[in-house]
Amino acid sequence: MRKALIILCTALFLFGCCPSAKQCETKSQRKVGVAMYTFYKRTLEDCIPILKEMGVDAIGLSTTPLSSKFPKAKTGPEMTSEQKAFLKKLLADNGIKIVSFGVRTPKDEKGIKEICEFAKEFGIPLVLTESVGDTLPIWEKYCGQYNIKMALHNHASDITKRNSYYNPNVTRAAIGDYKNIYACPDNGHYARSGIQGVAAYKILEGKIAMLHFKDMDKFDDLKAHTVPLGKGVLDMKALFAELDRQGYDGYYMIEYEWNPDNNVAEVKECVDYLKNN
Repeated sequence: MRKALIILCTALFLFGCCPSAKQCETKSQRKVGVAMYTFYKRTLEDCIPILKEMGVDAIGLSTTPLSSKFPKAKTGPEMTSEQKAFLKKLLADNGIKIVSFGVRTPKDEKGIKEICEFAKEFGIPLVLTESVGDTLPIWEKYCGQYNIKMALHNHASDITKRNSYYNPNVTRAAIGDYKNIYACPDNGHYARSGIQGVAAYKILEGKIAMLHFKDMDKFDDLKAHTVPLGKGVLDMKALFAELDRQGYDGYYMIEYEWNPDNNVAEVKECVDYLKNN
C-alpha cells in the first residue's frame, strides 16, 4: 500500500499537481493567524482570550489599542518602555507570537529604521507596508541590517492615490531583484478590484511572504465584504491548489473587516476552515 502511494505521489509531482511527494503523502497543516485589524475596536489585551479560545497563537500586529491600562497607547515603535514591557509580558504569558507588523508606511529613512528596530526588538520577522519608489532601497538596507523581511501589501483599486499595488504586476515590478522585499497579497482586495487571486499568486510566485486570505460576498465590486471562508463566491479550492503547487508554507492571516462589533463567531469559522482544508 505504501509503495503504491509513493508511486502515485511521484506521478502527481511530475505532472505538477503537488509540490513534493512528501506533501502528497502527508498533508501539512496550514499556518493560521489573525490580523489584529480584524478586532480594531478592541484592545490587544481583550483579544488574547478570544484568540486562545480559537486555538490561534499567531497574530499580525497593526496599530492596535494596547490595553485599558494604557488608554491612549497603540502598538508600535511609539510605545514607551513601560508599554513595551507590558506587551512583551502579555505575549509571553499567553504563548502568542507576532508574525507580522503593519500595514505601516513611513515616509522617510528615520521612520523605516524605527519600524525595523521595533520588529527586531519583538522578534517580528515581517513588516507589511505600502511603501513606494525611493523608499524601497531604504527598506532593503534596514531589513538586511536587522534580518527581517518587508512585504508590499495591496488594497483595492479605490486607493490609487496611494499606490497601484492592487495590480499584482505593479507589485512584482516593485519587488524586482530585492532580496528582503516580498509581497503580502490580499485576495479579498484583488477580488473587489476584479482580479482573480490565482492569477495574482502566479505573478508573485516565489516572492509571497504572507497572505491575507479571504472569501467575499461578491466579485468585481468595490463594496464587497468578507464572509466566512467557503461561504462566499471565491474559489477556495483553486486558491489552495495554486498555493500548494507553489509550495507556499507561510501564514494564512485572517483579516475579517466586516461586522467588527460582532465578528468573533465568523472569525472562528475562518480559523476552523483553514485548519481543515
